[in-house]
Parts: sequence; structure tokens; C-alpha cells
Amino acid sequence: MADQGGAVQQRRRELPARLTLYLVLALWLWRNLSYKEVWRRLADGCAFSGPVQGLTVPASGAPQASSVTRARERLGTEPLALLFARTAGPLADPQTPGAFWRGYRLSAVDGTCLDVPNTAANQAAFGGPTDGAFPQIRLIAHCEIGTRALIDASFDTYATSEKALCERLAASFAPDMLTVFDSGFCGSDLYSTITATGAQVIMRAGAQFDLTPITVLSDGSYTAHLKKGGPLVRVIEYTIYTDTESAHGHQSTVGETITLVTSLLEVDRYPIEDFPGLYAARWESEVLYDAVKTELRGGTSVRFRSGTPDLVRQEAWALLLVYQALSDLITRAAGYTQLDPDRVSFTTALNASRRSVHQTGGRFSP
Repeated sequence: MADQGGAVQQRRRELPARLTLYLVLALWLWRNLSYKEVWRRLADGCAFSGPVQGLTVPASGAPQASSVTRARERLGTEPLALLFARTAGPLADPQTPGAFWRGYRLSAVDGTCLDVPNTAANQAAFGGPTDGAFPQIRLIAHCEIGTRALIDASFDTYATSEKALCERLAASFAPDMLTVFDSGFCGSDLYSTITATGAQVIMRAGAQFDLTPITVLSDGSYTAHLKKGGPLVRVIEYTIYTDTESAHGHQSTVGETITLVTSLLEVDRYPIEDFPGLYAARWESEVLYDAVKTELRGGTSVRFRSGTPDLVRQEAWALLLVYQALSDLITRAAGYTQLDPDRVSFTTALNASRRSVHQTGGRFSP
């Protein structure tokens, strides 16, 4: 994979490209450890000194941080982006709990931002909120509901809109998918892009949409144009109530009206009572981001290591790759024991992966 990404080494180096790629991935397994300590764990636990061509551990011991940085610069971003493209994708089978609905594979799209080190280069390349202490990258993930696996992902500068990033993921949608979007993604152009792939969508529409009824359907939903002359959608409205308690012990009920638009127009095939649950399932993407930002990254006080934009991008792909590998581990483990993947702890899977590095006893798997 390093070769395919243009990172073929021209001479024998202390840190060959393939070994550097493994090291970049391992940095997220031990995000609180130094380059040297992560190196030692790989060298001691993964038997790199075994009969794996091109992966002999250099005899000089743990490399200096400057040597690791230079090796990472030589490796670049492309090998990790290619590896992510190869490994991303849905993991559920028809027996996976919560992954399918009426023949459709369920997925969700949501976005978040990640802090990166506050260097002049990163600030110029990525930007950030005006009141923020750090530059940020904006990340969009298309994930599978049921396994929380990454079907695809895209990231860019802070100023890049979520809709623009989602447009880049169009190839990851398919005719057998039903994808749930939150309110920030609702729009005629993105709706048309996604449905053009054959996928079905559910989007939450904000108050800015003038959804004038065209036909009221038998279940109380109605059809409307998402914008004047735009796509015809089915509109489903419902109210959720939350009980609150005051300091005096009095309870009150607060209602919030949810307006959904969907490409599923047939009332008999797609009953209205299923849609609140389908929309709620989008929280799978929030769980994904919690795993990425808290479990892997280590919380809001922990940032990427890289002071340059290219290495930030390299780290971002590595973060997504490690997350996907752990999702695959969780889904496989749940399948073997016939469990819902939601019941398998991400933290447990992460710790098991860390331990496994010390238990390979042979070749390190690419």
C-alpha cells in the first residue's frame, strides 16, 4: 500500500515506508506515548525482526523524534488515504440487529470538528472558529447503523461546509441504502445528489423550508416540493415531549416538533410510525464520534501531534483507519457470539487491540 501511494523508498533507511505506515497507525493506539515508546512497543511486540521482508527492525534502537517526522514526511498522505478507501465500507449482514429496515441497509451522515496543533502552518491551511484556541479540520462520516462502521469519510478546512464534504461521498451511497441526515444537511441539491445514486433518504427540515402541501396522504403525512421546482418529498411531522421538573417539584411537559422529509413516498410500504425510530437511529453517528474523539483521540484536551498540514492529514486518515479496524473487530466478535454489536464495548475492543500487539508472536499483519 505504501508503494501504491508513491512512497517507495529509493534507498534503505532507518524507517522504511511500510514500517512507518504501521507506526503512524500505532500512534493512535497509544496516543499518550512518545514516538520512541510507541516504536518500542511495535518492535518488542510485533516480531518485526522475524522473516518479514523489508521490515527488519533497525539495530540502532528507537529512532529520534526528528527521524520519525522525516520518515512520516517521506511516507506522505496518499498511502493512508488509499488504505482507507480499501478498508472502509459496510460490515453488517442481514442478521445484524438494527442494520436493515424493510430491505434497506441503514446508514447515517453527520459531521464534527477536530482540533489540531496551533501552528502558523496549520492555522493558515485549516483555519478555525474566530473564538477558538486551535485550528480545526471539519470531518464528515457516512456510517452504517447497526455496526457504526465507516462506509466513507471526508475532511477538509474548517470553512468547508458539511454539505460540500457530503457531496464528495456520493459514491458511497447505493440503491439498497436508506440514509438518515440531521437538519444541517437538508437541502434540495444534496437531496438530489444522494437520490440520484438510487439511495433513499430521510432528512430533518428546518423552519426555513416552505413545505407547502400538495397532497395529504392517508396517514396524515403529505407531499411537497423541497423548494420551488425542486424534488417531490414526503413530509412527516411529529412532536416529542420531555417532562421537566422545577426546583419546587412541579413537572411540566415541553414539546418539540420534528419535521422529516423523505424519498419514501409510499404510505403502505413505509408506515409513518417507523420514522421517529429511524430518525433517532442517526445517533449511531454520535456514538461513532464519541469513540473517535474520546476513546481514540483521548478527549478534548488531546490534539493531533503534527505541526504541518500534510502530517495532520496523514494523522486524520490514520485515526479513521484505526477506528474502522476496531469496528471490524467488534462486528466480527459480535457475530461469533450472536450479539448486537452495540453491546460490545469500544473501550474493551481498543484495549484488546493494544494487548494483541504484544501477543502476535509472528508476522505483523498488514
